[in-house]
Amino acid sequence: MPPEQLVKKNYERFCKLEGSEYIASGFALLQILKIIKIFEVKLVLEIGLGIGSISDTVLKMAKNSNREIRYVGTEANEFCNNALKNNVEDYAKLEQAEDLAEISPESKFDLVIIDGQDNSLQEIASKCKLRAIIFIEGDRKPQTKLIMSVFPKARHVQVISLKRNEIYSHGDPTYFVGGGQLIFTNPNFRMRIYWFKEKTATYIKRNLRKFL
Repeated sequence: MPPEQLVKKNYERFCKLEGSEYIASGFALLQILKIIKIFEVKLVLEIGLGIGSISDTVLKMAKNSNREIRYVGTEANEFCNNALKNNVEDYAKLEQAEDLAEISPESKFDLVIIDGQDNSLQEIASKCKLRAIIFIEGDRKPQTKLIMSVFPKARHVQVISLKRNEIYSHGDPTYFVGGGQLIFTNPNFRMRIYWFKEKTATYIKRNLRKFL
């Protein structure tokens, strides 16, 4: 199943579930799958699993493409933890912890997805590989600022869409779909090229939005 089809199907499914008011947008989900494929991500950490829209989508993509991905996530909310058991198809492959402090110090991740709060977020560097990528769902300016202060060599770009919210989503259908903050903590040349392309695309999209 192509990533676009998987995301559309899964996003619509999650929009109908209890507790779905603040799930990641379909656009954000597609960006995450794109990053995983392009940069051959194998180790993922999600801070704030919520009801499972991101983890379920990534694990389904991994199964469909015969890709080995270790997925670790934090979640302290009781409702969300119970929902995950029903919502994530490959729940057995999901490694859970209450917060970052519970994750083994030896665990280092290729991709860190931030979709919630964690009081120990300033310790994120200890969980990242040298060339780690961080994706922050939505705006979350305080968290973006903190991450950038932790990684002085990082490159950051806000990724946005020209599409508007789906009629079945919780967002206003007249508003543009939510995006995210993409951060390369210590980018190599290939990552810098990708960052530059996204930076250019965002600039163009911002200007096009004025006419849409």
